Amino acid sequence: MAGGVDRISNLPLEILEHIFFFIGVRQAVQLSVLSSRWKDLWKSMPDLYFDARDFPPTGDQNWRLFCLARRVLGLQTWRVRKLRVVIWENRHQSIPISASRWFNFAAQYHADEHSLSCLPYSSSSPISRFLGECPTIIIFGMLRSLSISSIHEPLTAFEPPSDACPLLEKLSIVGCSFDSINIAFSRLKELTLHDCSVFGGLRVATPSLESFDYRHGVSPVCELEDQPSLRHASIEIHRGNWSCDALVGVLRAIQNATSINLPLWTLEACYKQQGSFSCLPTFHNAKHVTLVASGQGNITTLIKDLQQKWPNVETLTMR
Repeated sequence: MAGGVDRISNLPLEILEHIFFFIGVRQAVQLSVLSSRWKDLWKSMPDLYFDARDFPPTGDQNWRLFCLARRVLGLQTWRVRKLRVVIWENRHQSIPISASRWFNFAAQYHADEHSLSCLPYSSSSPISRFLGECPTIIIFGMLRSLSISSIHEPLTAFEPPSDACPLLEKLSIVGCSFDSINIAFSRLKELTLHDCSVFGGLRVATPSLESFDYRHGVSPVCELEDQPSLRHASIEIHRGNWSCDALVGVLRAIQNATSINLPLWTLEACYKQQGSFSCLPTFHNAKHVTLVASGQGNITTLIKDLQQKWPNVETLTMR
C-alpha cells in the first residue's frame, strides 16, 4: 500500500487469482482477512494449489492437507480449472492418504488440469494407522491435462480404462514406479514418460498421439502401437534396458514422426547384432533428426548408413 492506496486489491481479478494460486490455498485463506475484496476470493478461484509443505512437520501433513482440500473444494462456487497437489511420501506419514483420493477430487470437481507430486521426506514418523481408499471414481469427464511425479506404487498397475478420461490430451509421468503402465486414451496428444520404473512392462495404444517423449526409464517390455498422427518422438534409454527387437518395434511404431530424437548407441547395438541397419524401419516423413552420441568409437560409417533410413531429412544434429 502506497499513499493510502491499496494497489494489490485494485489489480484485475484474473491477476489476483494468479497470484493467489502460487502462494497456495492455505495462505490464500489466511490472507483473506486482510482485505474485504479478498474475503471470499479463495472460494471462487479456478486454479487451486494445495501444498503439504505449508504445514509444520508433525508427520500428518498429508492428512491435514487432505482435510483442508475437502473443506475448500466443498465451498467452491466455481468449477475448478487447475488442481495442483504436492504431498509427502506416505510411508513417513502417520495417516497415509492414497493417491486415488486426490484423483477423486479432480474427477469430482471436473478439473481441466490435475498435477500430483510426491516429495521425499526425511522424518521417520511411525505409521500408526491406514485409511482405506475411497471408492474409485472412474470418469474424469473434463480432465485435459494430467501430471504425476514421484508416485511410487511398485505393486500397482497404472492402467486407467480408456474411457476414464475421454478428453485427456496431455499426460506426464515423471519419476514414478509402477508394476506396469497401460495407456490407451483415444484423444491423447502429448505423452511424457521420464525416469520411471515399470517392472511389468509398458504399453501405449494412443491413435491420436502427436508427441512421445520417453527418457531413461526402466521397463523390461515396451509395446508401442503404431502412431499414425505422431509428429515428434524422443527416446533416450540406458544401455541394456531394451533388447534390439524391442527397440526395433518401438521405432516402427514412431516411423511417421517428422522430428526424431534417438540415442546413437542403441542403433549401434542393433547394427552389431544384426550386421546392418536393415532391421530398422525407414522414416520417410522425418525432416529433423537428432542423434545423441555416447562419445565413443568412430561413428562416421554408422551415420552414412543411417542416412538411408531417413531419405528426406533436412537437418541432422549430433549432440
